[in-house]
Amino acid sequence: MKPPIRLAGLLRRSLGAVLPLLLVLLFRAAPALAADSWSLADGAGHRLNARVFEQPFPEYPSGQRLRLNALEPGLVLDHHDELVLSDSSGQEWSLPNRSEELVQKAAAIPVGSAQFDLDALMPRPSEALPLHLSVTSDSGALGFDLTPDQAMVLHSLASAAQGGDQA
Repeated sequence: MKPPIRLAGLLRRSLGAVLPLLLVLLFRAAPALAADSWSLADGAGHRLNARVFEQPFPEYPSGQRLRLNALEPGLVLDHHDELVLSDSSGQEWSLPNRSEELVQKAAAIPVGSAQFDLDALMPRPSEALPLHLSVTSDSGALGFDLTPDQAMVLHSLASAAQGGDQA
């Protein structure tokens, strides 16, 4: 009877030593694994949901993506034009449209959704400057001012892609 008790005690001690380490690793990895999502609204009443995530499908190039989904019925987002980000100092980034990645080959792309390649966000935007996002829709160009927290998400993704905090 002693060997099973010793084994149980050894397992309990090992688990007690390893579990805190696993929890720390899990919590450190969680931000990288979690997708950032937020709502955008312009002065004209157009509303979008924006989501930042890692491209999961092996048939497409890897990298970070920004997906926009219309929150108002009938709003059609363009599936060809680039998304333009700009800051108050005049810096501008054009993010390639990757809406074809939303669906399997030859399937129809949802009209209220569009997806953009965040790898083109180089050099990274400053965390100190406001960002403005412009995307083409059937209602014309829609413009959204990002909050400081939203701009910080894009800043941190770009600096992670560079492999460090370089200007």
